[in-house]
Amino acid sequence: MPGDVCKSPALDKPQGRDACSAMLLPAALLPFLLTLLLATVPAQAGTAGPPEGLSEEDALNLHCLREAYPALRSLETDSQGRQWLIFADGRRVLYREAPRAQGAPEAVRDVAASMAAPYPLEPSRPPTPPGTSPGRLRPYDLLTALYGGSRESVNAGLVTVPWQGRSVRLSAPAAEALGRVARRLAALLAERPDLKPYIKSEGGFAWRSIAGEDRLSAHAFGIALDLNARFGPYWRWSRLMPHPRQQDYPPEIVEAFEAEGFIWGGKWHEYDLMHFEYRPELLCKARLAGKARPAP
Repeated sequence: MPGDVCKSPALDKPQGRDACSAMLLPAALLPFLLTLLLATVPAQAGTAGPPEGLSEEDALNLHCLREAYPALRSLETDSQGRQWLIFADGRRVLYREAPRAQGAPEAVRDVAASMAAPYPLEPSRPPTPPGTSPGRLRPYDLLTALYGGSRESVNAGLVTVPWQGRSVRLSAPAAEALGRVARRLAALLAERPDLKPYIKSEGGFAWRSIAGEDRLSAHAFGIALDLNARFGPYWRWSRLMPHPRQQDYPPEIVEAFEAEGFIWGGKWHEYDLMHFEYRPELLCKARLAGKARPAP
């Protein structure tokens, strides 16, 4: 992407460097902002405040998790030093494993680990060397608690949403967000009909594992949508690494999805350009960490 251009949240006109700079949040203000956010966001019934001694990053994570998933109520630490996210109904999900002794086995993939890699908001498309796939490390226990752990339980929470003349089945929160994406794209497509083939749906919910792996796909939780594979190559189907389309895929499409809580698989080393995944906590964190302010 050109280094001297950024796109406005309204998806209409490119902005120059001065406009981009105005969107940046000085890092020195982040601790103050986090304190203000956590102090002023109205508490829901039964919601505990942030634990004392919480790091700046954990405070940001907790704020964004609560904003994305209102059923989360608190963060608690057990006698072994593990931290748990507590739901309103009493269920708990591991947020962070206890500190490991030197030489101990690798920690489990907890929620904190899934949020550690910064997700770069548009127009930023930095290089994706091995190990750079923000959002591809998924918090499976949290996803199971939110959407279900079996085909039947996930299916019970699915909603059908219209998308470009077709029907897509997604979890209720992701379906609602996709509806907002569609409204954002409607005006754009009127002006740029050449972009319409890009957003043809290849499907939403599908109870399956990731190709070549034994882990469930985000599609199995009803939180992912694949667009036209003709314009969105997948790393297992290509000899190119990285792929040039990681840089020239239409930013207006990516911006519309990011504005409503979807990350894009084109920002992964193991790229999946057709793939958009509902992970609102990561977009919240990216904005509040100073990448850009939330879209109006």
